[in-house]
Amino acid sequence: MIEFFQHLRLHDGVAHATVARELGVSWHRERRLIELGILDRPAHRVLRSTTVPESWRQRCRLATLGAGNGVISHGAAARLHNLDGFNDYPHVHLLCRKGSWPGPPDEVITHFTRGLSEEDVTSIDGIPVLSVPATLAILHPHAGDRDTARAIVSALRSGWSASQIRDTAERWRCRGRPGPAFVVNAIDRARDDSRRDYASTGASISSAADQGSTR
Repeated sequence: MIEFFQHLRLHDGVAHATVARELGVSWHRERRLIELGILDRPAHRVLRSTTVPESWRQRCRLATLGAGNGVISHGAAARLHNLDGFNDYPHVHLLCRKGSWPGPPDEVITHFTRGLSEEDVTSIDGIPVLSVPATLAILHPHAGDRDTARAIVSALRSGWSASQIRDTAERWRCRGRPGPAFVVNAIDRARDDSRRDYASTGASISSAADQGSTR
């Protein structure tokens, strides 16, 4: 029982019911804790401590603990990765594979894709999230030109290579998905100093690419 509440403290106050069973909390004890108001059940088989303050990171965990095996994506993933321009991003985006039936809280923005692979997913403090290159590949439609360009520069300066970002965007590229094309064009234009119409952003990306190291 103590181990379970330690787990809650280290994981933003939330846990899956499977974890509760592994840490010695039976179904009957779970129900009793809910009746006492110590826990609540915000989603199917997901438990939350009522003593832990609600937070944006808690919302991210709750979204991924529900059915569907979704991962945090778009601007929410950019915030988890500490990319510039997303420090105060308020929304939670969940990306799920097509054919799944997720059950996240109502305020979560849910997306579906056939393109998600294991290499596109990483973990931040136990929260499944799109990798930085995959996040950049689909970011533009929700973030716009300026914030997406800032995120690309931030990723390059943190050590991701321009080739790695571009290759991932190419892999995500398909009809009706505009985000990857923006990233590919941004990297290509940054490499071509003669493109005057994109000079300012291109120069920033090019400079960041020169400073960054290859992961």
